[in-house]
Amino acid sequence: MCNTATVLSLDDVVAIPELALRVIVEPAAERPLRWVTTSELTDPDRYLEGGELLLTTGLVRQDWAAYVRRIDRAGVAALGFGTGLSHAEVPRALVEAARAAGLSLVVVPEATPFIAVSKAVAGLLADQERESTVSALRVQQELTRVISRKDGPARVLGVLGRAARGSAGLVDAAGTPLVPARFRLPDAARRALGTLRSGGGAGAVTETGAEGTTVVQPLGAGVDGPFLVLLAPGPLDAVLRAVLVSTVALLTLDAERSRAAADAELRLRDQAAALVLDGAVDAGAGVAALLEGSPVPPRTVRVLRASGVPAGARERLAREHPEVLTTAPADGNIALLVADGAAREVADLLAGLRAGVGVGPAVPVADARTSDAAARTALAAADREVVDWDERFRGSVRAGLPDHAARALAASILRDLVAEPELLRTLHTYLAHLGHWQPAADELGIHRNTLRKRIARIEELTGRDVDTAAGRADLWIAVVIAREP
Repeated sequence: MCNTATVLSLDDVVAIPELALRVIVEPAAERPLRWVTTSELTDPDRYLEGGELLLTTGLVRQDWAAYVRRIDRAGVAALGFGTGLSHAEVPRALVEAARAAGLSLVVVPEATPFIAVSKAVAGLLADQERESTVSALRVQQELTRVISRKDGPARVLGVLGRAARGSAGLVDAAGTPLVPARFRLPDAARRALGTLRSGGGAGAVTETGAEGTTVVQPLGAGVDGPFLVLLAPGPLDAVLRAVLVSTVALLTLDAERSRAAADAELRLRDQAAALVLDGAVDAGAGVAALLEGSPVPPRTVRVLRASGVPAGARERLAREHPEVLTTAPADGNIALLVADGAAREVADLLAGLRAGVGVGPAVPVADARTSDAAARTALAAADREVVDWDERFRGSVRAGLPDHAARALAASILRDLVAEPELLRTLHTYLAHLGHWQPAADELGIHRNTLRKRIARIEELTGRDVDTAAGRADLWIAVVIAREP
């Protein structure tokens, strides 16, 4: 596992017996130690970066209180005072100043050269770096080994979470957990997701607070996700950062590989569906056999036509209904080959995605083109809803008319009535009552004589006689088409 400490502590150095160091002022709080430096300047703070064990013999007379304030502001980890040269003992004023500042003060005996302290710290840092490198390599080897398994992403996230002594997961752009399914997203991660979705992030967002460190990293380009979320109890060290980079690379490659496989699967589904719709059922079944799960075209099918299908809907259908064959989008809609018993469920799923859906009649699979033609007619009447050909058009002359031809017919017959909606309503009501004057007049709320005058006007404008079968048929078909959405 990764060690979250990236530097040494003073205790690590004091614990080396050969140095014989002695702490005479304990620190108010633990300070990370990154290096050793020696200086006899009165103002060494200008040459400090923070995290040093600063060694001095007090060669120059000092205002120790001011000296401690300066080096404390510079962020030194501790002060080591060499005795036996300029001073036999550590100056009392220095001890008091260090205690007041909460700065650790260590006595370096005369027998211990400062260079020995520097070499010892350098050795400890080298050992730690070597151990960290081995630890990181071990974790990265484990990541590489588990990613190839069927549940590779979940195992990779488990390795990363253990390495960080925290947890890791994948979420979508809305923050919904993907892997593992019960991954809990903290508020810090939700804020980071918002930043990334708004385009305000440079590629990853890290937030550190009282509850630890939260990292949100998109996998691949764009702001649509998925996103890797890492929750660690403390700051990330160099080793954990390296492990995080490896994890992101592996999960990104796995996601791209999965997307490529899903795209290939969709292309096969498109080919299988297109062959069946063209009447080549055996060829379509052969292509379908190459799909995961090897779906077999059912003996009785309904063809659905759907428009306004959102991105990713075909992938979702392939996951939730692998037996359904779909075509690629063309002319703004897709075709779906569905078993008769599952047609309504699939249609409702698409309608829930705000797609318009036309449902063709159940036919033998060899006649799928017939169901497809009816589904197209039903779709023309759908507006983000489900229209079933059986319910709306079955047995109707309208069902046999292509949409453009139907509208052209209605326009030619009713062209002089379009500006008079009351006459259109009158015509529909009169024909719906099979030419019975009184029921039609009652429904319209007008006198029979008024109705007769309106019908005479309609006959004049349309050139059709309502007392003939041909005239009445033309007018009924036209008015039904004109009332379609």
